[in-house]
Amino acid sequence: MKIEPIYTTKHVDILKEGILSRAADLFYAFRFLKLLVTKWENTDAYKLGLVDRKGKRLKDKKIETPVQKSAYTVFHRLVFNIKRLLMKIPGVSTGRLASYAAALFLIREHTGMSENQIKKIMDKVDLEFDWDNLPLQESKWFVNIEGNLNPGTYTLVNDIASLVTGDHIAMSNTKVKVVETQEPYATFLGESIYKVLHNKTNQYIFITTGDITR
Repeated sequence: MKIEPIYTTKHVDILKEGILSRAADLFYAFRFLKLLVTKWENTDAYKLGLVDRKGKRLKDKKIETPVQKSAYTVFHRLVFNIKRLLMKIPGVSTGRLASYAAALFLIREHTGMSENQIKKIMDKVDLEFDWDNLPLQESKWFVNIEGNLNPGTYTLVNDIASLVTGDHIAMSNTKVKVVETQEPYATFLGESIYKVLHNKTNQYIFITTGDITR
């Protein structure tokens, strides 16, 4: 005798959650890709005078109205950071790839998109490298044999975004201090992501070894 499975409201709720999760994933993926390929002049943030022609935030313009706030959310800031990184490189370098990993990981943290989904988006931007076969990290002497970041004071070589707001708060040439051996907070695109304290702002940021030097 064949016993039919019993479905309860719990199964329905799980199914709904799965559908909503995939829908949100696709929604963010579409927004992410659209923002990456949109010219700065065509973004609402630029039209409202919130960023300049290079996507840099204009500090003298306050964000007060609902329209302004919707044009420059945390999501916008994070994607704009990636867009500016893409525009800086004349060619591909290991250090720059490591910078992508930290910035893209922050996008994943804020949106919940999968690593695979983010890789697909970056592939569509026509970058000429394979996200599945990134070069080894530079500055290997910063980490021990177990992959942990060694204690010391390091200098940032890239501007790093806030974990909360998405704005660049830790600027290049400022310091981060690692008091004790730091295990990777996570890995993303094959890179180890470290959560460290920025000296000047006293805020935590995500970095890779490609973001620092001695």
